[in-house]
Amino acid sequence: MTPVSDSTDVEVRREEFFHDDESTKSVAIEFAGWMPVFNRFGHCGGHPQFNHIGEPPPGYCFVTERSIVTPFVDPPANSKERKTFWSRCRQFAAELPGFLWACLSLPIWPIYTVTRCAIAYGPMQSLMTVLAAVRLFLVLWRGGGRLFPTLAFVRSRHFTSQVMLPSRPNLLFLTSVPYTYGHHPWVIEIEDATTLFFPFIQNGETFDLRLEDSPYFPIMKALLESDNCRGIITHIRSTAEALPRMFKSEIIAKKVTHVPMGVALPKVWQKHDENETIHFLFTSSWHQNPASLFLRGGLEVLEAFEILQERYPQVRLTLRTGLPRLDDYYLRIIDNCWVRIIDRYLPDDEMDALMRQTHVFVLPAARIHIVSLLKAMSYGQVVVASDGWGFSEYLEHGRNGLIVPGRCNKASWTDPLTGMLREDYEPMRTADRMIVEGLVTALSTLVEDCALRRRLGAQARQDISTRFSLKNWNKGLKQGLDQALSIQ
Repeated sequence: MTPVSDSTDVEVRREEFFHDDESTKSVAIEFAGWMPVFNRFGHCGGHPQFNHIGEPPPGYCFVTERSIVTPFVDPPANSKERKTFWSRCRQFAAELPGFLWACLSLPIWPIYTVTRCAIAYGPMQSLMTVLAAVRLFLVLWRGGGRLFPTLAFVRSRHFTSQVMLPSRPNLLFLTSVPYTYGHHPWVIEIEDATTLFFPFIQNGETFDLRLEDSPYFPIMKALLESDNCRGIITHIRSTAEALPRMFKSEIIAKKVTHVPMGVALPKVWQKHDENETIHFLFTSSWHQNPASLFLRGGLEVLEAFEILQERYPQVRLTLRTGLPRLDDYYLRIIDNCWVRIIDRYLPDDEMDALMRQTHVFVLPAARIHIVSLLKAMSYGQVVVASDGWGFSEYLEHGRNGLIVPGRCNKASWTDPLTGMLREDYEPMRTADRMIVEGLVTALSTLVEDCALRRRLGAQARQDISTRFSLKNWNKGLKQGLDQALSIQ
């Protein structure tokens, strides 16, 4: 897809993700991941998790008003480098003039925004969006939201993005965060419930949160119970089970659909032939945020590899990640051991070659990273993951991969009483000895036992073919979309 000018007519600007002779007979679903407001959440509309829109279920096609943003984001707030007291003071001093100006201009800013949108997208579209914002405020306020949090919530939906939406879509498809005024019927695909509350509650900061005390809890409950919320689709079963328990709502329970995620099978894969060189791979996040090295367990991988490389000179480690600021100890491991750093974007053909070469994908992360996990499995790699939240729904220890204990109840876990996903990313900034020892044991076993690698890798690929396929995903997604469109 190519970017298009805002001045072009709406119908001309419309693009389809699905092209064949049947597309004219398909129900068009507006994929809203292009909206500028999603830039605040890592451009998540362009995340590989949502690549399935390119192969929609039978009877549907995904359309969009804009092309998806290039994959790059700033580090999320909960994974930036820690700041000292004095650095925070300097930052406050630098931002103070802008803060004061924002306070002074607050009364006129909404008028400016509405006027600008009226000029760019038409006065009627702008006026209708203003009315939608007012209606949303009243719905959320009557649903139990307090005055100022409700105003803040409505403001965070980003007026300009809402104006840019088509006037009468059949259904909006939102990604991870419910950025909507609720003036159109909508569904949302999520991995965990925390993203529903962004930016007011963020991942990695929920380990001691009393969600029921948050002023945004009744606001979100009212939004999800509203008539135009038609469905909540998730590829994590524990999320599907937790949402009704969290909100204590039968209305929300009826809108939840659980569908295991699926990916395509590559034509060439790792068959684990007898080979002296064993390749390990560790990757950071899709948007190459250097801080992801911590959150995905990169420190433990480096410490374990130092031990393994001394035992088994034939092992190699590739880190496809940007490097954050590291202690000299880890830099020495990188320099002295067989560690290759790839800190740039890899085109599809280069990434495919890297995946085919890899024997073991190492992911001792704080929590599941669904695309990385399933892609590695699809290539027949042996995945060595942690027991962090979500992994056990796709990875079975000793059957299609190996699980190293140590993250559950430390970095991520589901609260059995409230259904809340508890996360604490702070411990991820230092290596956990239990994880290091578990990695050394698991990886040593794989290096020494080629038959085990072959069996686990073959089973992982088989599971992608049968359980976690795009066909199965689309079957479940179709059920969710059918239900959403049948709700009046």
